[in-house]
Amino acid sequence: MPTMVVQMSSPFETRAQFHSICTLFNIATFHMTTSTPILIVGAGPAGLVLALSLLQNGVPVRIIDKAPEYHVGRRGRGIQPRTLEVFHMLGALPEILASSSEDHVTRVYKLPGGTEIVKEFTRTNPADPTPATPYPNPRSLGQEQTEAILRDHLSKYNGRVELNTELLSFEQYPDRVSARIAKHADGVDTEETVDCHYLVGTDGGKGIVRKQLGLSFLGETREDQHIVVADLQLKGIDHHFGHQWGDVATKFCSLRPPENDDYWTLLGAGQIDHAKIVADRDELIAFVRAVTDRDDIEVGHVKWISEFRPNIRMVDKFGEGRVFVAGDAAHVHPPTGGQGLNSSVQDSFNLGWKLALVEKGLATPALLETYTEERLPVIAEMLKKSTDLLNKTVARASSTAASARGGALRQLGVNYRWSPIVVDEGAEAEGVSGQPVAAYGDASGVLHAGDRAPDATGLHKIKGPEMVDTDTSLFRIFGSSHHTALVFATSAEEANAALGSLAEYPTEVIRAVLVLPAGAPLPAVDAEVVLEDRDGHAYAGYGAKQGRLTIAIVRPDGYVGALVHGAQGVENYFDRIFACLTA
Repeated sequence: MPTMVVQMSSPFETRAQFHSICTLFNIATFHMTTSTPILIVGAGPAGLVLALSLLQNGVPVRIIDKAPEYHVGRRGRGIQPRTLEVFHMLGALPEILASSSEDHVTRVYKLPGGTEIVKEFTRTNPADPTPATPYPNPRSLGQEQTEAILRDHLSKYNGRVELNTELLSFEQYPDRVSARIAKHADGVDTEETVDCHYLVGTDGGKGIVRKQLGLSFLGETREDQHIVVADLQLKGIDHHFGHQWGDVATKFCSLRPPENDDYWTLLGAGQIDHAKIVADRDELIAFVRAVTDRDDIEVGHVKWISEFRPNIRMVDKFGEGRVFVAGDAAHVHPPTGGQGLNSSVQDSFNLGWKLALVEKGLATPALLETYTEERLPVIAEMLKKSTDLLNKTVARASSTAASARGGALRQLGVNYRWSPIVVDEGAEAEGVSGQPVAAYGDASGVLHAGDRAPDATGLHKIKGPEMVDTDTSLFRIFGSSHHTALVFATSAEEANAALGSLAEYPTEVIRAVLVLPAGAPLPAVDAEVVLEDRDGHAYAGYGAKQGRLTIAIVRPDGYVGALVHGAQGVENYFDRIFACLTA
């Protein structure tokens, strides 16, 4: 039967009804027009985090993915401490921690023989939790499981991923983006026009959004540095350790142990026929035996296998008009350093709260320009660090350098101190405001606006919601759908002046929190939340001193937007957010 196109304009809820009609009458294609505030193309970690962030802000979204089924494989299994904090703010951390594992010891074996251990190493030097940093160490979790956890949280907000749904093209208009999508299911091709206020491409390095938007993607592809990546079952090897043989100049094999199932992750490199190993199970088995020099390691079921070429590329801007890119759609990178998934998640978390304010009419679209201004220097520095590790790995013919995950790579020092929407009266007084700083700066030292907002434990809740549990921390106060204004004051006069200045702005997206020093009497103030800093960690972490009013405004993405000392500073900051910069 010839293809028939039925074009209709109808609400989104009726699409299933028309699908059934088309199936009944063997109509191959129909076309309808729907609308949604935000259309997200790509359901990897970046897309899922963006969708979850927006839904938590009360902004409806559609998230589509052209794949027929959910992602399989452990790519992107390293979760850095800063991303753990993002997952905490999104409410997904308990499941992430329960499913993931700590860093393991990797054993390096002598060849020939393949059984004598010549050294052991770990990817990180474990750090102890502190009041400011409760999750100081990376965790390991396969990307497919991370995505499953995020999808589960999406469902709590009635969000879902539409698989088998492909973006064909889009056009921008002054007031909207018109996107053509095609859904392939049950033998019926459903073509649809989606009118949205904003479109975000999280569809990977080969995705359509960046290409059609015409953004540059400058960089290089290392054609001579292929890697085989596989998830597979193994017998005859200790699952309490990682294992490594050979070197990347000749033949190299690394086996990373299972997390909560029985599938190992294999990395193979060197002078090998990568394509044959990926295509032929017997070639894979022969490779494992040849590089390990052992025949007691049995290869079982191969869940997933692929050939990877290091790509080092990024866009020159993260959007144009009403269309944006995030994650691998904006930057691709070598796996060295474990930065990829983490940077993608943080792209989306930076964009999400800004899109929400604009969609609600609380900020102008100019706020969205700061997405590029803040993330571009961070991603440039990330590519530099991960590429430097890759070069050292190749030069040393070893993967030990590639395994480093310490220091700046934990991303706790990633900052936006240069951002045009942060206000730091302390830095202005010191004459350092606006000066260039490292995007992956030092996480220690004096806190500035634009830095990651530290946690503080040992807080006693005097007033506020959920008073059943009065022991709390700042991370339990922060949220992805509101700014948190921490008011450090002891006198009623100071506190009321600060709280009054905050009341001038939309109360639904600002939570005012009065923080009192230990033992201070409760002043007569009308604050939503009042905390006693019994252990002094909040005052110390935010540089607040008794007797001087300090207001620290924490953004919905967990960064300090402002460090100020009065109503004028509050006005200066929120005018940049809600009115936004025009120059």
